[in-house]
Amino acid sequence: MNNEEKIYALLEEIYIELQGTKKELKEDIANVRSELKEDIANVRSEQKEDIANVRSELKEDIANLRSELKEDIDNVRSELKEDIANVRSELKEDISNLRSELNDTKIELKGDIQKIETEMSDKITDLYDNQKNLNEKLDEISSDIKDMKESISQLEMVTASNWRDIVKIKSII
Repeated sequence: MNNEEKIYALLEEIYIELQGTKKELKEDIANVRSELKEDIANVRSEQKEDIANVRSELKEDIANLRSELKEDIDNVRSELKEDIANVRSELKEDISNLRSELNDTKIELKGDIQKIETEMSDKITDLYDNQKNLNEKLDEISSDIKDMKESISQLEMVTASNWRDIVKIKSII
């Protein structure tokens, strides 16, 4: 046998062996695929269960949280209503006190205004009386000044007459 034939025979043997190996590999691949499919199916099943459990737990947690939040909100509302009621009460009391103080102040102011009006009226009356007295005194002074002017005028006339007489007497002497 020559070398070509030997190579050909070897190739045939290798081919036959590879065919067997190919069948084994196909079987192994089929088995691995089957196992992987089963594993994937199992993992999916487990994941679905885990997801369902997580969903269930989350729903419970959310429900509990909602319940707690509702209680907290109700408590806060209650406290706020109570605080608002207290503030309203305090404000009403403060407003009532302020109104009372305002009324007292109004009464005091009315009394003060009446006193001031009375004092002003008395002062105006006094001023009017003083003005009347001043006018009377001015009239008296005016009358006295007129009388004085007349007296001075008469005195000047008498003096002038006396000067004439003095001049006559001097001329005689």
